[in-house]
Amino acid sequence: MRRNSASHFEVLSLAEAKARGAIGLFEDKYVQLGGKVKVYFVGDFSKEVCGGPHVDHTGELGSFKILKEEASSAGVRRIKAVLG
Repeated sequence: MRRNSASHFEVLSLAEAKARGAIGLFEDKYVQLGGKVKVYFVGDFSKEVCGGPHVDHTGELGSFKILKEEASSAGVRRIKAVLG
């Protein structure tokens, strides 16, 4: 967040999102959406399929505190945090 990296999204086919290196964990759900997905790009280090919304720059978030880290499903971790 200190980098104040810019973020933006593009609506892509699932195949194009994968070809561009986007990470997405719920492929069955994406197919149900007609194969079009939102891919959020954050700086040059993150490409993820997500419904959003997101901030325009990471610096808008300020500092954060991690409250909890847990498994949400096999091979997936969830972090719960607060801003401010």
